[in-house]
Amino acid sequence: MAPRTRQRIFNVLRITLCAAALWIVVQGVTLNDRVHLVGGGEQAGIVLDDSGPIRVRVAPEEVVAIPLEDVARDEQGDLRITYGLRTAVRDMNGWLFLLAVGIYFPIIFLQAWRFQWVLRAQDIGLRYWQAVKLSIAGNFLNFATPLGSNAGDVFKAYFLSLHTDRKTEAVTTVFLDRVIGLATLLSVVAVITLVSPSDSRLAIVRPYLLFAVGLGIVLIFAYFSPPLRRWVVPRRWIQRLPAYDHLQRIDRSAHKLAGHKPILIGAVVLTAILQAMAVTAYFTVAKSLGMRGGLPEFPEYYTYFSTGVLVQSLPGPPQGLGTVELTFKFFLAPFGSPAQIVCVAFAIRLMVLLCALPGLFVALTGSYRPSQAEGDNTQGAPATTAAAPTSPAQSSNPESAVVARG
Repeated sequence: MAPRTRQRIFNVLRITLCAAALWIVVQGVTLNDRVHLVGGGEQAGIVLDDSGPIRVRVAPEEVVAIPLEDVARDEQGDLRITYGLRTAVRDMNGWLFLLAVGIYFPIIFLQAWRFQWVLRAQDIGLRYWQAVKLSIAGNFLNFATPLGSNAGDVFKAYFLSLHTDRKTEAVTTVFLDRVIGLATLLSVVAVITLVSPSDSRLAIVRPYLLFAVGLGIVLIFAYFSPPLRRWVVPRRWIQRLPAYDHLQRIDRSAHKLAGHKPILIGAVVLTAILQAMAVTAYFTVAKSLGMRGGLPEFPEYYTYFSTGVLVQSLPGPPQGLGTVELTFKFFLAPFGSPAQIVCVAFAIRLMVLLCALPGLFVALTGSYRPSQAEGDNTQGAPATTAAAPTSPAQSSNPESAVVARG
């Protein structure tokens, strides 16, 4: 099968998956509110007041008042009112949304700092500001291209290779940086689910997360165990592969990062911090749209939003369109209406896009490319120190320190 044909089939499958997931999500989502009545009926319109008799605008000049005793209630005794998209958007707290943007935006500087650390483990020197520009341009391209969350990694891998003559190690580092992010996210979520009460909704995902973490530990142990490596994949088989030299360099890069314990531990800790900031921003977006739950429910929100991030990183629709909404619909159902959940998913994407917009300027101007002086210095440059910096001021830029991601 020709590569172009395979690509077309893959695109059709992605679009089909996206459409199917969105169709499932929008079931039960309406433009207007719905007041469920005793006896099975319902009144559609815009709920103006739900504190006393329910006042519903059914037409521009017509308002209907529904006595509370005529409104159906759920198992908890709450009024059964399903709010539509118009009300969810209308009642959104703009200040809370702006606060979420303010919480999320600094993450790009922590992502760049972590990226610079991981590069130092490979003896690749990259100025901190160059790491920021590569990261922010990559984040923007996640939205601007149909490749989704993989586009930023492809961009960073290619243009990072322009900054060094160790191109295989540079591309491998981009992949390792993504692995650190996903592994840390999965581990934190697994810990949260492990310490959660047995009657918590998190108990649903606990076995799957523990299995995933256990499998990861086994694979990591097998990878870094020479006897197991020789037994599973004999060296004489590997040597026959056409890209054997590149595979050797990739393998050395992974072992080199694992050997730099301070850098690896620092990168994991930094990843946990920036992921906590991201989930806090997501939680703030949810509260801006009136989602239920407070700080006691934050661990649940952390797990559910993190699960959405994991789904978004999988191959499929760009930015997990449809699949993320489907994930949120399942997990966040106790905290809001279907309309609120859909709005939360799209508001989070809007927040991330707003924070990534500076990457458009970086991508258009090409400022992520190495300067002539930098190119002269990186080609054949001596290996840089592999120790992890203890503060942003200890960046690899000798002239000035710039203090500033699953």
